[in-house]
Amino acid sequence: MVAASGPFGLAELIAPHDAAGFLDDVYEKRALHAPGRDPDRFRALISTAEIDQRLANELFREGEASMARAEPKLSESAYLNRNGVLERGQAARLFQQGATLILPQLHTRQRPLADLCRALEADLSCHVQTNIYLTPPTAQGFQTHYDNHCVFVLQVEGEKRWRLYDSPVGAPYRGERFTPGQYAAGEPSQELVLKPGDVLYVPRGLMHDAVNEGSGAPSLHITTGVITRTWADFLLEAVSEAALRLPELRRSLPPGFHRGADPKDFQTRFIKALRQVEAEADIESVIALFADEFVTSRTPDTLGALTAGPVTDATQVRRRPLVALHLAEDQGHIAVTGPGGPVMIDLPAAPALERFVAGEAVSAADFAMLGEDKARDALARLLAFGHAQRV
Repeated sequence: MVAASGPFGLAELIAPHDAAGFLDDVYEKRALHAPGRDPDRFRALISTAEIDQRLANELFREGEASMARAEPKLSESAYLNRNGVLERGQAARLFQQGATLILPQLHTRQRPLADLCRALEADLSCHVQTNIYLTPPTAQGFQTHYDNHCVFVLQVEGEKRWRLYDSPVGAPYRGERFTPGQYAAGEPSQELVLKPGDVLYVPRGLMHDAVNEGSGAPSLHITTGVITRTWADFLLEAVSEAALRLPELRRSLPPGFHRGADPKDFQTRFIKALRQVEAEADIESVIALFADEFVTSRTPDTLGALTAGPVTDATQVRRRPLVALHLAEDQGHIAVTGPGGPVMIDLPAAPALERFVAGEAVSAADFAMLGEDKARDALARLLAFGHAQRV
């Protein structure tokens, strides 16, 4: 498997480690530390000075900002007012008192972080999100815990000591929350200090903690959360798809089963149902469904759509980097499916659209078979929905 290229894609993040080897031998199995070659390489993504500016000038509501401290712990009322808005002065004061400032989902506001997510999404075929953590000196935001999704930790400024332990639950479900005190961490299996430019991959379920032991400076890092679909998700969808053609799977459980069902009878029926699903499930359809769901749920990249002016006969466009696009015939049209949903273009444009999806530059002349107005309109819609960018 070859990772896609892009700004801070997988290959660049984990270098000098090999991306293909990572996906085969490390991903979802064990932690990996990638020392940074350039301590400044992540400063274009976010900085402490920029967070300070945002805190002073922007409104952060519940879900857009939070604070955490390992001990003593904080409640939301310590930093949110009654309207669910972050109290700037109180947040600054809590930071002085050892609380970590957390900015979730900042990639929805900030272009460089959005590009980071898009690059990793292109490599990993899943949703990627960011959490920004700014921890004051000699402070710890969270006690030892595990996450229910894998993360890549990008150290931007300062230093943080990480301790890695065991994986008591293997790969937890997406909705499975860590319960403090349920598992004993034991002794660390690995301990390391992340310095600016370093990356640490932590698989879901691996217990860990981190503390800023640094030299009087805050620690700033980006955690990119990797939100995947699982084989259990795929199996459930395959069963649902097969049930459309298997009436037996749509029949009700036997009346009275709650008073004492025969496990042997259920086992027999269960095995029979699995065999029917194996024989009847349309695996290609399930793959296509998951692929379309992933592609259309990405955030469209419409930068330049409002400022570039009208499309003319001289306008040339090319597919945007990192944008996943699918072509499919749909009732006399070609559906160009991408982030946000499909763009429908008349069927005769199929050859030009195939070249466009393949990465070639196209112009209105390539859509001449649609007529002059529709040719320009096709380019305009590809630009408006973020599928294309001007050459």
